[in-house]
Amino acid sequence: MAVDLKMLLPEWFKNILEFNQLLDTEEVELEAVEDSIRSVRDNCFIQTADENTILLYEKRFGISYQGETLEYRRSRILQRYNTVVPFTIGFLKNRLSELFGADGYVLSVNSKTYLLTIKVTSDRYGALNLLYDLLWDIIPAHIKILASQEVKKDMKGGYYIGTTVSSTKITTI
Repeated sequence: MAVDLKMLLPEWFKNILEFNQLLDTEEVELEAVEDSIRSVRDNCFIQTADENTILLYEKRFGISYQGETLEYRRSRILQRYNTVVPFTIGFLKNRLSELFGADGYVLSVNSKTYLLTIKVTSDRYGALNLLYDLLWDIIPAHIKILASQEVKKDMKGGYYIGTTVSSTKITTI
């Protein structure tokens, strides 16, 4: 957002070259100050924090950085802040909907055998890692978890499939 200080000059100063040059210099400095203020404001919130700030949060939570995208790292930190006990299925459904969307997962619960079956259908990068990070933080230890990811992609084009026929004979002497 460019700052135009020349608009603030009275009419009788607008034609003086020195004033225009001074204001051009000040505009550059004010733009740098505004960028710094904007950066500080953005770093107050995890959703808009820069990489250095996210790295500080990861160190605080003991999360190791392994080349993930910045958006994935932000989600992982938000997930750590949003862990709440005691555990409820409603809470799990809400968190899964936030991470993968309402149609991005299938959840089934068997309360007799303490089994949670979760199938993530979202193609979000790192979906299974994000899911397991959530589950390890909120699921009680006595609940068994079966989790998988299933993503369907439609691809246009032809399929070229090669086959071979062979036989094997095993003889035990």
